[in-house]
Amino acid sequence: MDDKKAQPNTLRTASPILSHATESLWRAIDDLAVELALPAGQTLFLQGDDGDALYFVDEGAVEISVLSPAGRKLSLNVMRAGDVFGEIALLDASNRTATAATIQPTKLRRVQRRDLFDLMNKRTELAFEFIHLLCSRLRWVHELLEDRTFLPLPVRLAKRLLILMDQVGKDDGAIRISQADLADFLGATREGVAKVLASWRQRAWIELARGTVRIADRKALEGVAAALDDL
Repeated sequence: MDDKKAQPNTLRTASPILSHATESLWRAIDDLAVELALPAGQTLFLQGDDGDALYFVDEGAVEISVLSPAGRKLSLNVMRAGDVFGEIALLDASNRTATAATIQPTKLRRVQRRDLFDLMNKRTELAFEFIHLLCSRLRWVHELLEDRTFLPLPVRLAKRLLILMDQVGKDDGAIRISQADLADFLGATREGVAKVLASWRQRAWIELARGTVRIADRKALEGVAAALDDL
């Protein structure tokens, strides 16, 4: 693990969660952040751990997942360059609500809770900005739960594939992901996901290979994701 002090004013993010952060907040974060270089398969924290740091992704990918009461992993999201995570447990001094682990070699920036809180005690305007950060994340979680509660599986699957295509897809539309992992992402069964994918393959919307889904007709999936097609 490579752990070194971040250079001033180098930390920026494309994440909408911090898209309106002030220059003052960014300078403060730059001053506190340290760099981490991690291999694939490295766990940053486990669900239930103490929330002691906030993370920003510079390169690579970090999977955010939770465990069901039955012990089944449910993947919530993949954080990529520009994303921020770990803020909920950090801000309320509680336990981690999910597990974070790298799925590619990854470069991160980490801000320790004690350092951040020392700063916010001195500068209350920054505390209000981080309240905004937390509210933005809670809105995202609410939207995710709404999708899983109210949207049929084909719509959820199409939305997830389109997101993954933009995050990790190849130029030819191929996404390296198993049907079991897709089911984990969606909180669905592997059998249910396989049935929908088989139907889309028959329509020539996608192609399937072992551990890979290739989007052949993006517009068709966009129509499904918008709930416009006859599902």
